[in-house]
Amino acid sequence: MRKRNTWVFSAVCLSLCAVFILASCGKKGSPVPVRVAKAGMIGDLKAEVKDAVIFVSFTPPGQIEPKKKGDEQDVKIAAFRVFKGCGTCLGDVQPFRTIVLDEKKGYTIAGGRLYFYDDDVTDGNEYAYRVYPVTARGTQGEASNTATIIWRQPPGPPGPVKVEEGDARVEVSWTKQEGYLYNVYRWDNGMYPVLPLNPRPVATPLYMDAGLTNGRAYLYEVRQVRESAPGIEGEGVKVSAIPKDLTPPASPMLAKAEKKGNAVLISWEANTEKDLAGYNVYRIMGSKPVKINTALIKESKYTDTHAPDHRFIAYHVTAVDTAGNESGPSQEAIIMSKE
Repeated sequence: MRKRNTWVFSAVCLSLCAVFILASCGKKGSPVPVRVAKAGMIGDLKAEVKDAVIFVSFTPPGQIEPKKKGDEQDVKIAAFRVFKGCGTCLGDVQPFRTIVLDEKKGYTIAGGRLYFYDDDVTDGNEYAYRVYPVTARGTQGEASNTATIIWRQPPGPPGPVKVEEGDARVEVSWTKQEGYLYNVYRWDNGMYPVLPLNPRPVATPLYMDAGLTNGRAYLYEVRQVRESAPGIEGEGVKVSAIPKDLTPPASPMLAKAEKKGNAVLISWEANTEKDLAGYNVYRIMGSKPVKINTALIKESKYTDTHAPDHRFIAYHVTAVDTAGNESGPSQEAIIMSKE
């Protein structure tokens, strides 16, 4: 009896196994590997001496957008982990800082590169840096290349820096010292300038910045660079400047004078400058022109109610802009006030 029961039990087990195998047949495909999101690699990490500190920079890897909502391949980069060590012990780099992009501090972006600085340095030491991107999900990406640099004491600030303010331009000049090149920076709205205005260090002690807005204050900084080591830049000297509008309006056209009883009406064609402030009218007695209006004239006509009792009277008109620049005189308008 026991043998029969054992046989029945075995048969039932085999039957159940067959059912499970048949039930699963055709419903289970090849195994799908679990996808691990990884941030892209940074391959252009570099370190350089700027403004008497070490600036480390790299091109942030592009953000890979999800193919659909909820896709696990979303690797939006949220931060960068920075490691620092000595140049001769690359295997012993230690955490230095974490740059969180949403916090918008501890870094700046210029020219498509992300910059941060390190001022904890000692003369003669070699330093190494690596950066790891971190996704919004907390996945750490692959290590960047290693950037190494030997800290050498940078040059001091340049000699006296001067500016000459022109029309929509500023000329910055300084005292040239042998063995040095120079970088010129412009602060915009208080933002720290990482990239100089000049594409490469300049040898001459003069730089002109053009295309500026008249009346706006600009802050410039000049820094010395060792000619023998263009990658080592010292602290700078700052100077402010305000470019000025020095261009007067055009001289008024078609000026004419007409007798109106005991007065004289002077009229002219209106100027079209956007910064026009008004006009001045000059009465010419002999060879000396005398301005006869007390305030700028807003219209393109003026009545001289105190015309002298002379046989001939001449007038000319000038235009004045909002910066106070006055044009040259119009053609003279001559009238015979009495026969």
